[in-house]
Amino acid sequence: MILKRKTEKSSRSFKVSEIIRKAISEVLVRNEMPLDVPFKFPISVIKVAMNSDLKIAYIYVITHEEIEEDEILLKLNSCKHYLAKEVTSLINLKFSPKLVFRIDRSIDEISNIEKVLRKEKVLSDLSKN
Repeated sequence: MILKRKTEKSSRSFKVSEIIRKAISEVLVRNEMPLDVPFKFPISVIKVAMNSDLKIAYIYVITHEEIEEDEILLKLNSCKHYLAKEVTSLINLKFSPKLVFRIDRSIDEISNIEKVLRKEKVLSDLSKN
């Protein structure tokens, strides 16, 4: 008999992701990471998604700096141990999840939708109704 993994998120997963989001946001707002060239602006945490067994936290971030996305991830991954230690000290969980940083693309998607909605064809269709 083959068992399927549950794909829906549990309430525990949502609770843990919010706890992790608040903790990592607090650490990133302080902007005290051991970097040669620190960030000019704090990094914003958009969302945190947990995997099914709550062992990995996917942290979606954005910054207001004019630097490459790869450089942001490189800087965050270089001080991942510091961030994990700080987050662990702020949370009260049995296990500390592994932190995986990703760039949030939702703002790009929103701007693309806005561009489509501003096209003449769409505006003319909307004005007919």
